[in-house]
Amino acid sequence: MIWSATVINVHRTAAQAPSPIQLHLWALATLFLGCSAETPAVQQRPQAEVVLDSAADPSASPAQIAPRRQATAPAHGYGDQIAWRGLDEGLAEARSLGRPLMLVVHASWCPRCRELKPRFSDPALVEASERFVMVNIDQDEEPQSLRYGPDGQYVPRILFLDAQGQVDATLSNAGRNKYKYFYMPQDDLVGVMQQALARTASTAPPLQPPHASR
Repeated sequence: MIWSATVINVHRTAAQAPSPIQLHLWALATLFLGCSAETPAVQQRPQAEVVLDSAADPSASPAQIAPRRQATAPAHGYGDQIAWRGLDEGLAEARSLGRPLMLVVHASWCPRCRELKPRFSDPALVEASERFVMVNIDQDEEPQSLRYGPDGQYVPRILFLDAQGQVDATLSNAGRNKYKYFYMPQDDLVGVMQQALARTASTAPPLQPPHASR
């Protein structure tokens, strides 16, 4: 009540030249009122509450609702936003999750491999990669990569494997009659990824209808 009366009195004498005492009282009143201006609305909420709000918002993007998977193997320059796996880990994960596996075979000395690297930063490719198990290996460092070369061990080559680890030789670069798994940045790699996903969906076992009750 003392501070309220002081503020009212200052407003009544605003038209007059303030005295030093009035200026001093005004400063104290402003300081007091400012310190009481904090509200719980501006306090930071716990992270769990933020996640729940994002999940409840239908306009929230998938990245806001669920964080992307984290890489457990080096990217080798092929897109740091992609959840890369080692070959053995990737084969096991594809089998466990029933997902197709995308395999990129490259070499550090290969100029065409270096030209292809920026393609893996394309947002459309990064988004599509979330539905695959992604593996990239240096052919000189991973001898097992030589097993995955339907028409040769050239680099770069990109192959698609089913959940059982079998190469689907029909998923290739449609623009090439030779070295069918060789891709350059202008080739429609995302389109082939979509074909692989559609093929995986079409080979999934159909849902059995419920038995009618008798």
